[in-house]
Amino acid sequence: MAKIIVKNIETLMLNVLPMERTPTSKGDLAIHPFVAAKYREKGYDTKPTSPTEADARGEKSFNGLMSSLPAIRVYPSEGNTVIVADIAPTRYLIGEALRDLAKSGIYTSEDIKEMSPNMVGVSLVVPVKIKSQYFLLSQIKGKALGSGQIHAALVAGNIDAEYLQYENPLTIALQKESSEELGMDLSSLDPTSIVYIVDEKETGQINFAYVAKNANAINILTAYERNVTPKILKGEELEVMALAKLPVAGIALVHLSDGSSGLKDVLCYHPTAQGLTKVVEDRGVRPYTQATIDYLSKPENVKFLLEKAGF
Repeated sequence: MAKIIVKNIETLMLNVLPMERTPTSKGDLAIHPFVAAKYREKGYDTKPTSPTEADARGEKSFNGLMSSLPAIRVYPSEGNTVIVADIAPTRYLIGEALRDLAKSGIYTSEDIKEMSPNMVGVSLVVPVKIKSQYFLLSQIKGKALGSGQIHAALVAGNIDAEYLQYENPLTIALQKESSEELGMDLSSLDPTSIVYIVDEKETGQINFAYVAKNANAINILTAYERNVTPKILKGEELEVMALAKLPVAGIALVHLSDGSSGLKDVLCYHPTAQGLTKVVEDRGVRPYTQATIDYLSKPENVKFLLEKAGF
């Protein structure tokens, strides 16, 4: 199960490696041999590597160059934590090869975590206060991994390798995702520095989470509606198909009618050509959301998160 593994991070030091991490990499850069074999077996090594190449070959998707963590070290220090991590350009479908192994049912969850290439993600957790109660504004995934499921962060995405040339690639990625998914400049959400790390190794990922400060729910919903309405009118698929409102405390996973774990009676804001429509519905959840719910089951963590959010 995914979990939050490090909180109250004081410093993150990223050591950007100049070489691509591939299925043939050796030493500390090596991909687990089972993942590397699955990558080749699925033909991922022959997929287009750019939009231009995909167009030329008449394919809809491409194997983009993202990032992964070959190594991560944690140094606790008097209540705060210093993280030192190596980060290297890595093809997106290496993570997909890990997920293919997980779907096979041959390996235990612990086996899968040991094989994880640790593809890097970044996210923004957004607590809001509505009528004296606290909620997380979250997203429902659209045309992305986990489509239709709730992701407890409002903004989330991978770290494109092109961002590794900048001083703070994680912030650059978060800004891009905020603009694309919400239509909001990141500065308007006033994010903290990185607060905690979400271990999603069961899906091949490690996620660095920021927290928005003094976020306003109406402003966010208005920006989201303004951002997606033109896309709906053009018939485009949305990266974020809807937004959801989750209680910060007292929320629990239940078994849904399809046998999966998820949440019942979630208030969701679905975009239409005429504006946002409120719908109460049952939804499955991403591993990130499972980790968040488990973390917020402890009152001291709720207090910590709300204090980080400026409440």
